[in-house]
Amino acid sequence: MRFLFGVSLFALAACSAQAPAPEQAAEPATPSELNAAHAETAAADLWLTGVDLPAYLDCAREQGVTLLQAHRTGDRPGAAENSIGAMQASLDDGALFMEMDVAKTADGVLILMHDDTVDRTTNGTGVVTEMTYAEISELQLVDVDGQVLDENVPTFADALSFLDGRGFAQVDLKDTSFEEISETLVAASAVDRSIVITYSIEDAILLANLLPDVVLSVGARDAEDLERLEQGDVNFDLATIWLGVGTGNPEWDAELAHLGIETSFGDFGGERNGTVDYQLLSRNGAEVISVDDVPAAAAALNADEASRALLEACPAAQG
Repeated sequence: MRFLFGVSLFALAACSAQAPAPEQAAEPATPSELNAAHAETAAADLWLTGVDLPAYLDCAREQGVTLLQAHRTGDRPGAAENSIGAMQASLDDGALFMEMDVAKTADGVLILMHDDTVDRTTNGTGVVTEMTYAEISELQLVDVDGQVLDENVPTFADALSFLDGRGFAQVDLKDTSFEEISETLVAASAVDRSIVITYSIEDAILLANLLPDVVLSVGARDAEDLERLEQGDVNFDLATIWLGVGTGNPEWDAELAHLGIETSFGDFGGERNGTVDYQLLSRNGAEVISVDDVPAAAAALNADEASRALLEACPAAQG
């Protein structure tokens, strides 16, 4: 209590007698309490640990929930494409699938890089396949505004480790092979939490036979394409059909849904010219929409809350 100068001792004593006891300072948290709080925060962040990805996608189809894939990990000002920083931002927004481009350095290290050169997305120059990982790892990433960031080019293994329990990898091959991708997925114990993109029926069959437990993405236009995939031993329980770029294909999506097959697509053109309608894309049926503007799409579809509620309502997918 603060007192005025010049008061009498009597008055001072009287005031002191009536004053409430000062509040006790809060006891500092013990190490065990701090560790428990940290563990609780970490557990909330790793809410996808052990989730059965195919079952989760099945539930999305059955319950009509649209999930989001962050194209090139969802870059934005302050977060470069194909970066851990962009992944964290996209996960915070509510996207679950991180589409990443995997290339190979001159000394055989798999890294995240879309272009043939490092010129556009780093503060360096050079052809990826002619540079060692040591050379590339010294470079800093650059965001969409040209700002140099305090972040380096991640390896594919780094990205898989970061996503463990946080999200799913959607792997797009550049200068590498299915064999090399498969080796890294197995080493990282990430086969069951990844989707690998294929660009032809033949590649889908090759991957399905090379790594039969991974979910794959493949384009299929009609029943004939599905028959070719089936004849090639592609397991439709572990396949998603890419419907292409645009606003979707509701009729074909409905046919595939009847067969228990999930779909995905992306309206990148609509996002670029400002005509995209994320609600329309969701109504058109795909379980996963690939987007460039993750914050806008996530807000329009309430993606974070919807994806978490889906898991709560899907016992088959819970780890």
